[in-house]
Amino acid sequence: MKTSSFRILALAVMMLPAVGFSQQNPAPNQQSSPCNSLPYKVFQGNADRTPVVLNRLGTSPQFGEIPKHTAKSAFDHLKRVYKKNQKGIKKEMDDMLAALGYTGINDPAFTVGSLTPEILPKGSTGWMGAYAKGHKYSWSILGNNFETFKLKAKTGDCFIYIMKKCGNAFYIPVYIPAGPVVEPTRVVDQQVSISAKGEIASGDVMNVSKTMEIVAVNGNKGVSLGTYPVKYRATYDYSVKGEMAYSKTIPVCVTGNETVAPVNLMLPLALDYKITKSDVTVGEGDKIYLNVDEKQFKNLSKAYKTMDVTPATSATPQSIEKKVLSATTANDATIGTTGASQCADQRVNFIGKSEIQDGSIKTANPNVTIIGVYKKTGKLAVGETPEKYLCLGSFPVPVKSGYEVVTTGSSSVSKAFRVANASATTLPDVDVNIPVSLTYSFTKQDVTVGDYNKIYVTLDEGQYKKLLKKYSRCCNDGSCIIKK
Repeated sequence: MKTSSFRILALAVMMLPAVGFSQQNPAPNQQSSPCNSLPYKVFQGNADRTPVVLNRLGTSPQFGEIPKHTAKSAFDHLKRVYKKNQKGIKKEMDDMLAALGYTGINDPAFTVGSLTPEILPKGSTGWMGAYAKGHKYSWSILGNNFETFKLKAKTGDCFIYIMKKCGNAFYIPVYIPAGPVVEPTRVVDQQVSISAKGEIASGDVMNVSKTMEIVAVNGNKGVSLGTYPVKYRATYDYSVKGEMAYSKTIPVCVTGNETVAPVNLMLPLALDYKITKSDVTVGEGDKIYLNVDEKQFKNLSKAYKTMDVTPATSATPQSIEKKVLSATTANDATIGTTGASQCADQRVNFIGKSEIQDGSIKTANPNVTIIGVYKKTGKLAVGETPEKYLCLGSFPVPVKSGYEVVTTGSSSVSKAFRVANASATTLPDVDVNIPVSLTYSFTKQDVTVGDYNKIYVTLDEGQYKKLLKKYSRCCNDGSCIIKK
């Protein structure tokens, strides 16, 4: 048989329903199934050989590792690798889905709902697919619990698993005893623990330019140094941490001497934030007031005209009200019935979500250096530069930054349980709401005025000569000493 035909037959048999695969010489306690009549012979030999123990996955991936343990992540991943079609994955996947009753991966019936995240426990035994040997399947036993996805047939009566770690197909043949042989059912307690943690950190920068008048003030007198476009730069860093936790004992049904292990699911917690409003101000209105002493005012008034001023009093910043926009409220859902003698399937949806609106307002008074710039025209001496700089002083300038932010955290997972119940009918799904605890903060919130807290004002020749007698010349970065 050619390799391609071998692969197709292997896949088709993998898709047989959970009742098992056919054998050439079935054991007396095994009954036949309609699926066993399919003309596939790849795995029709006895499966009582020693299975290969798989303590880890990933050495021979089939469809590649799936990023997250969610149905949507698995569905998107299978679509993505199908499109890339590396190593014949497209045909392999179409063959696999065709055996499950679909026309292929583009069958409209193949949706996110066709996949269910599950945990396969240690000891699960079945056929594991691989790339290493031409898509052959090996009789294997899981040495650990592994995250996986149940892929249901189009009719819903057959399924296989797709392993999250490697994307390998995994089929568990389940034998149904015939006649009066019935394994006794027991009810045992299974401890289920769900937890999720996450942390993110980010930030942003906002650059603004505004035309403002620079005014030096001493009491009710002032001098205007001119009107200039003043740049200011607002930056923030923001961090979010979140977690949720849930624990419950569930009465579950087991067969014979079967034992159950505790279910411990560590879920990814999706965290995000969005700045919904921001406001940054510098100075007072459209003016920056520089509080100078009497000597500085006298020196500046020799180069500028004086005027009466009444600086406004900076308003007290308003606080931002914290609002919980939405949040899951814990509920004590009933999962199974203690003391009941029947068994029923029940799917539990563990859901957590929190969305909070909050914000931060911060005021500061960074020191801003005022640098006078005079550009000389005409003939220059050897080595002389036309730009002349005077350091007119450093002054505190009031700034305010305010942000409103919506922070969100969410996580969810679904799991099916065989629980004790008063009747053997399938139970409706139940939602377990798990509150998400969020902590968040602006770890940095700064405003820089001008060119890294330097503002340049223009001087004409007359102003430069008058001020040169009172102020030190400096470099364009303001590195100078003010004359006393």
